Amino acid sequence: MDLFNLNYAEMEKFFFVFIRIGAMFLYAPIIGSASVPGKLKIGLILVMSFLIFPLLDGIPLPQPKGIFSFGIYMLSELSIGLIIAYMARMIFISVQIAGTLVDFQMGFGVVNVIDPQTQSQVSITAQFLNIISILFFLALDGHHFLINAAVQSFELINPNTFNFSGGSMKIYMDVFTSGFIVAIKMAAPVVAGLFFISVALGLVARTVPQMNVFIVAFPLQIGMGLILFYFSMSYFGMVFKRNLYELPNNLIGIMQTF
Repeated sequence: MDLFNLNYAEMEKFFFVFIRIGAMFLYAPIIGSASVPGKLKIGLILVMSFLIFPLLDGIPLPQPKGIFSFGIYMLSELSIGLIIAYMARMIFISVQIAGTLVDFQMGFGVVNVIDPQTQSQVSITAQFLNIISILFFLALDGHHFLINAAVQSFELINPNTFNFSGGSMKIYMDVFTSGFIVAIKMAAPVVAGLFFISVALGLVARTVPQMNVFIVAFPLQIGMGLILFYFSMSYFGMVFKRNLYELPNNLIGIMQTF
C-alpha cells in the first residue's frame, strides 16, 4: 500500500482512522494534556495514523454513501476514540480523588495548584500523586496499552454495526465505580492513620482540658500525614500497577460489546 498515492476510497478509510486515533489521543492521559502543544499533538496523530493504516488491510472500514452517512460514521469513530481515552483517564481521576481525600484529612484541603493536564485546580497532594502516576504510567508501558487498544479497536469493532449495548454500559459503569474504590484504597493508609490521630487528640482534649488541641492538632496532622504518606508510597505503586494492568482487559471487554 502506497501511503502517498491513495485513491478516493482509501483516503476515506484513512480519514476514519485519523478521526478515531485523533479523538483518542486528544483526550488520552499525558498525550492529551493541555500543556502539550497542539502542533505536536496533530503531528503525533498523523504519524500514528500512517503507522496503523497499513495494518488494517483486509479489515472492513466504513463506506459511506452520502454526506449524512459520512457524518454518522464520523460520530461513531469519534465516540470509539473518546471512550477508549476516557477509560484510560479514569486511572488518573482515581489518583486525583485519592490525593484530595488525603489533603482534606491533613488540612491541605484549601491548598490548590493548577494541574497542567486539565488546566483545573487540584489539591497539592493530588498533583504530587498525579506526577508520580505519570512516571509509573510511562515506566509500566501504559502508553503501549493505548496504542494496542487503538489497533485492536479496528479488529474488534465494525463501524457499520457499532452500538451501545447493555453489556457496554455495564462495563462502563463498572470502570466508573471501580475508580472511586481504587481512590479509597490508595488513600486508605494515610486517611486511616490520621483518623486514629484525630481520635487520640479528642481523648486528650477530654482528659487535659487545659491543652489547646487545635494548636497542637494542625502541625501534628500535617507532620504525621507526610510521614504516613511517605511510608504508603510503595502501597500506592502496587495499587496503581494493579489498576493499570486491568486496563487492557477492560478495553477489550468494552470493545467486544460494541
